[in-house]
Amino acid sequence: MAKRSIPDEINQYRPGPCTEVKLISGHYYVYMYHSRQLSSGKWGKKTGKSIGKIIPGIGFVPNKNFHLYSGEESQDEITVLEYGQYALIKEMGKDILLDLEQCFPADRARTIFSYACLLYANGFVHLDQVESYFEQSWLSQEYKPFQLKMGKTALGTLLDDLGRRTTRVVKYQNMAIQNSSSAIAIDGHAIRCCSEENDLGEAGYKYNCLKEDQVNLLMGYDINNGSPLFARIYRGTCNDKATIEDISELLKFSEILFVVDRGFYSAKNIKILSSNNNTYIITVPSNTDIFRNAMKDIEYTKNFYYRYGKKHSRIEYMSRKLNESEYVYVFRDIDENEKCRYNYLHNIELGKAGYTQDKFEENKEFFGVYVMQSNSSMPANEVFNSYKKSWGIETFYQFLKNQADFNDLKIQDYYKEQGLSFIMLVTGQIHQKMLEAIRKLNNNTISVHDVLLMARCMKMELRGKNWNLKNTRKKDLLIMKQLGFEPRAVVADL
Repeated sequence: MAKRSIPDEINQYRPGPCTEVKLISGHYYVYMYHSRQLSSGKWGKKTGKSIGKIIPGIGFVPNKNFHLYSGEESQDEITVLEYGQYALIKEMGKDILLDLEQCFPADRARTIFSYACLLYANGFVHLDQVESYFEQSWLSQEYKPFQLKMGKTALGTLLDDLGRRTTRVVKYQNMAIQNSSSAIAIDGHAIRCCSEENDLGEAGYKYNCLKEDQVNLLMGYDINNGSPLFARIYRGTCNDKATIEDISELLKFSEILFVVDRGFYSAKNIKILSSNNNTYIITVPSNTDIFRNAMKDIEYTKNFYYRYGKKHSRIEYMSRKLNESEYVYVFRDIDENEKCRYNYLHNIELGKAGYTQDKFEENKEFFGVYVMQSNSSMPANEVFNSYKKSWGIETFYQFLKNQADFNDLKIQDYYKEQGLSFIMLVTGQIHQKMLEAIRKLNNNTISVHDVLLMARCMKMELRGKNWNLKNTRKKDLLIMKQLGFEPRAVVADL
């Protein structure tokens, strides 16, 4: 068929048997092929890699894959690979790969993990650029037996499958929830969307800030170990309140403590968060009767000290019973109240618009005040501590925005966008593992970024039949060892 559809003046340059010429976008590309027996018993043809192209009037021009056809040793093969940061990330994230393998086939699990590793090491990389990073990384050698495909088409198919065939994705997220500490913060994050025809992109509440359409990422976060547990993307105009019902239908929650902010507050959501032996802590919006009644004639009758790191503050509070199972708490952070008073008065002195003495007198008692509703039986100080721990999800979103650079998404397709949210989840889990490892150093002067830079210097260079570790420093190797990672000095070529 190929010979009849391709002009004779082109076919005459075909390099030999078991090759075929394809006309693609006005260019003639040459591919290898081999015969294979179909399930029907008949014989068919499987097309392999492109080995070059034919230029009319000039002839066949081979590419870097031609050695696969000619049987010669490649002259263009990569012989120096980026080793350190990828080997380190792989070691720190080995438990994540094991979890992926429980839910996905081995090659698919490694593709997902490798994709997330590349994004973690380099920041957000668009689909058409990932393959180049992969080929230059040690991951390409580590997973060579699996023949992972990381091209634009292959990754597009991966994202589509993750967003369209969701059974394995849901299984993975349910497993993460089951293995968590059972204390989960849920929050949303707006991401700028630059695609013209996005299935989810809309002008949302952050339009004035983003100056573009947005999509809303919802994530669950373990407040005790800092690991993200699940992720899903919603329409740009979908508010946080409207997502709880959907996520509760998708995933399984039992005996979970939910910690959520006022954006999720509604009678319907409180009922959902209370079902299946779950409990909740939620901040109460100021426009509700519960808030107004809680703040009426308030008297702080008890207090405790809240400790965070080396710092502490005194919290005074009162509580009221709403019904047999629910309470409302009013907490006031004394230190925060004093700081807010000072800053407000300073702004009055500077003459800033909107700051007046009358407003100060009206609001000074409410600075540093938190009104919360809960059906948990834990003591008041633990309610407050759990709420404060939930702020960790904001730090995590800062990582996604500033370090991982998941901004200005240009994916238009609904399924691929949902698939990308899963890749973002795995990337975030890798970040949590790295943070966990860095804490073991007990050295506040060394960050994850510092360690990745140290590791990035380490290369693997092909010498003969072995890959040899190059460009190392003793002090870097010592730090890697403290992290539980020891680079391999020599590795046989696979």
